[in-house]
Amino acid sequence: MIIKHLNKSLSLAVALFVGLVAGPWHLSAQSLDKVHLGYSGTGLSQYVVEMGKRLGLFRKNNLDLEPVYVNSGSLLNQALIAGTFDVSFSQGSEAMMVKLRGADMRITAVIANRFNHVYIAAPSITSFKQLKGKKVAVSRFGSGSHFQSNLALREGGLDPEKDVTILQIGNSGARMAAILGGTVDGTIMAADFVPKAKREGFNILTDLADTKIEYPFLSLNMMGPYIDRNLRVAKALIKSFSESIRALQTDSPNARIAVRAALKTDDAETIEYALTRSIRVLDPRPFPTPGGIKTVLDEVGKEAKGKNLKYEDFIDLRALRELEKEGAFKQ
Repeated sequence: MIIKHLNKSLSLAVALFVGLVAGPWHLSAQSLDKVHLGYSGTGLSQYVVEMGKRLGLFRKNNLDLEPVYVNSGSLLNQALIAGTFDVSFSQGSEAMMVKLRGADMRITAVIANRFNHVYIAAPSITSFKQLKGKKVAVSRFGSGSHFQSNLALREGGLDPEKDVTILQIGNSGARMAAILGGTVDGTIMAADFVPKAKREGFNILTDLADTKIEYPFLSLNMMGPYIDRNLRVAKALIKSFSESIRALQTDSPNARIAVRAALKTDDAETIEYALTRSIRVLDPRPFPTPGGIKTVLDEVGKEAKGKNLKYEDFIDLRALRELEKEGAFKQ
């Protein structure tokens, strides 16, 4: 009888102990906020997402992040408006174009306020002037690659609407294949492809990262009603991305693994170049700049003409300001 009583007491104690240990973990797992994130472009966006998932930063901030790649920023915008995603991770110019056309899409953070692309051309072409009358590639019309391509061509003295034929080809990998195959003679390209492009004999006509132009190169965008309902989730997501950038900039071994996994390459030169570039461009204090917003408005003058829009019309700083007050961006 005594043994039976002891066994019963022991079972109760074990059950209580397991409940105390497992209970909070189980509750935490249940309380994770599911976030459907669509991202476009290769390179920086992939490294930040990969690093954050590898180190468990999203889960640490109570997020269950489900990232899905979309090969065009303009298609990604359509999916965000339709509610397929909660957040889009792409170039800020794309979100601004949506806003200009009447949809309530807001930039909530910008993790890179400068360009990270280069403009490459076939081996026979050494200047922008030689692209006149040629075919060039972008991902899709209205995308961030289209915006940057137009800007680079104009900086090079060409009128993108008259002097070249622009083809919709796809992401940086597809555009690299197109220029390798001779379908096009020039294209805007993610900087990660520079080592390969140089080995293939292509010329870098301009490196947009060397310019002093501010530009919302990589932003987190949300529809107005979503952020109004989910400010806490927006804060957690931005905080996770900031921590991921810090890790990319300070944890070299894991950063190399993340870049290798994102690019699916073992080429050491490409991995080192991409990592060095991301450290140079990414900003763990991800505030958009007025100069970056102005760059876009100046470039899309036809769309913005007569609308008298300004910096505050495109961004939602609530999450960033609260995180700043809480010290989230202190090193």
